[in-house]
Amino acid sequence: MNAWFDYLLIGILFLLTAGLFFSLLRAIRGPRMADRILGINMTGSLTTAAIAVLAIYLDQSWLLDVCLIYCMISFLAVVVLAKVSIASHEEQEEFDDV
Repeated sequence: MNAWFDYLLIGILFLLTAGLFFSLLRAIRGPRMADRILGINMTGSLTTAAIAVLAIYLDQSWLLDVCLIYCMISFLAVVVLAKVSIASHEEQEEFDDV
């Protein structure tokens, strides 16, 4: 590969890492549960993108398989967290009505 393309990919990885840091910060410090779920979803998306860029940089096609599997697991985790959040919210509403 060309040197400028390598520098571009490394720059993209640094930007994704910075975004990953801020999304983790939102997942930890989020004032509401919806902010935390959004932060976790964004963390999964940025990690998936970073693995895909790393696969191109290292010229390893098996990393794309890892990327797809990680994306599916991240999606399932967000769905489960959303379901738990909705269930706890409904339970809280029932408790408030009593």
